Amino acid sequence: MPPRTRTPVEMSPFGSWGLPAALLALLCCPGSSEKAPSKQEAVKLGDSYKINCTSDCPNPLIKGLETLLDKKVLQEQAQWTEYLVSNISQDSVLYCYSTCSGKQTKKAVIVNVFHPPEQVLLRLQPARVTVGSSFTITCSVTAAIPLERLTLTLLHGEKPLHVQTFENGTDTPATATHNAIAHKKDGHHNFSCRADLDLHALGRGVISNVSEVQVLQVYAVAPETDRDLQGARSLEDPKTNLPDPTYMSGTSTTTAAASGAPQGSSPALAEGLWQAAGLLGIFLFVM
Repeated sequence: MPPRTRTPVEMSPFGSWGLPAALLALLCCPGSSEKAPSKQEAVKLGDSYKINCTSDCPNPLIKGLETLLDKKVLQEQAQWTEYLVSNISQDSVLYCYSTCSGKQTKKAVIVNVFHPPEQVLLRLQPARVTVGSSFTITCSVTAAIPLERLTLTLLHGEKPLHVQTFENGTDTPATATHNAIAHKKDGHHNFSCRADLDLHALGRGVISNVSEVQVLQVYAVAPETDRDLQGARSLEDPKTNLPDPTYMSGTSTTTAAASGAPQGSSPALAEGLWQAAGLLGIFLFVM
């Protein structure tokens, strides 16, 4: 009975068993198949990936792509088929397979998902300090995949202050914290945070991003004795104890106008003149 034929996209030598059966066949029956070296690719989270499944056989009886992800055929020829695998949300293995003269060939492509550190946030707490006070520098990245390949570097100007790695790959969000004591020079340079995602092992380079710079405001405080002396000098300054000249001028002018006293005399002087005039009148009356 001739074998049933299926469309190129759906055909699979393992029927409904799918990928588990394919792995089982490779493990238990090494003589029935040929496995080519695997290939690694890095794909951004949620993106699509084009893969070309090619067979050395001039006219393979069966060929296809084994994957649990969404796929569609873009173009096809006798010895190859190009697929578009979309919505890649996790690390996956794609298997190109073909059967020629009873011999099966299988090629694996390992797709590694990454997400660059798009948002790097830096915070100084507090942002205003005095010399000798402590402050905290905190840097966080909301999303970065794979986390174990991420490095956060806290910078003061161009100088690294602290380097944080995430080997366990479980911290979310990724955070680096550094405690420091404020010096006068700390206010002369900006603080920042650089996030590096190293994808060399996945066939890519390093993807970096830097936070917005933050400025630490550092204030010098005089010793207590100096501040006390400054306060005492201000109290002894005769200029600080003078009455309001405007108030005194207005009062004396009003009093002088009412009493006939000289302009600019004080109320006490005017009252004294009145008392002297009264005594002089009594003395003249007695005489």
